[in-house]
Amino acid sequence: MSGPENLPEGAAAGPFSVGDGRRAGLTAGQLNSAEFTSPHRGVRMRGIATTPLEIAQAFVPRLRERSVLGGVTAARVWGLPVPRRLDGDSTVHVLVPAGRNRPVGRGIRSRSIHERLWDARDLHGVPVASPALTWATAARHLEVSELVVLGDALVATSTNYERLVRPNTPSDGARTAPPLASLEELAGIANTWGNREGGASLRVAAARIRLGVESPMETWTRLVIVAAGLPEPEVGVEVWNGPEFVGRVDLAYRAQRIAIEYEGDHHRTDKRQWRKDIGRVNRLQEIDWFAIRATTAQLWPTPTRFVDQVRAALQRAEARGA
Repeated sequence: MSGPENLPEGAAAGPFSVGDGRRAGLTAGQLNSAEFTSPHRGVRMRGIATTPLEIAQAFVPRLRERSVLGGVTAARVWGLPVPRRLDGDSTVHVLVPAGRNRPVGRGIRSRSIHERLWDARDLHGVPVASPALTWATAARHLEVSELVVLGDALVATSTNYERLVRPNTPSDGARTAPPLASLEELAGIANTWGNREGGASLRVAAARIRLGVESPMETWTRLVIVAAGLPEPEVGVEVWNGPEFVGRVDLAYRAQRIAIEYEGDHHRTDKRQWRKDIGRVNRLQEIDWFAIRATTAQLWPTPTRFVDQVRAALQRAEARGA
């Protein structure tokens, strides 16, 4: 580039506004040259924003004072498990306090938020709705089960949610970290949301969120079981044989001695994890527990056989008087 070196801060790697570019000494010709792409009107960057998250982050230079990313967009910024069905949706969702002008434009959806609900954060330089407000504003686009998946992630302390962005990152190797939100916060905003769009879904979802979940598919496994009319299993159960710790299982019917484990791909590809899983199942069987292991193939798109296995295990336990 033949222009000045003093580009706006971060422009070498990230987006900047046309105004900041002009103030840094770039000419209109330079700003409109092949040197930069334009992910949004009035924004320039080197490289191309392709994923919904990159497109959202590229909108930050256009955010006005007290405007933040919200809804599904903010959920992506926080690293929450947004449903795969939305992977192709790069709409940027923006929140502003009531009474302020809302941004408009192609690929942008904005909404006003009442002052008493307003809660904004700065996440590594990205103005974003708080975790609880993110969850509430995502309700417009998510089903109840998807809101439960997000809610479980928000209240989780497990670092197995690798994509979650926590402001206070734990040290390497830590197994737990502070949650992004509490059950009380989510229940509170769900109740306060009232008749606003998504309010009914939020209240149903809030009642179904559980502590101790370690992955989105653990949530989905639990929801599949409950949707089939079966009793809800307990989450994150530690199994003991007297003073001996046998292991922690994803879901369990403790009284019936039934363990349910979701096995993601890393359980298959990580030899250490694979051996650990086998050892835990063997120990469960030694103390007369029945283990059911599920993968995505058993749960999606038709979980009939998996549900039948859980139902049969409960019936056997009942028959033997468990």
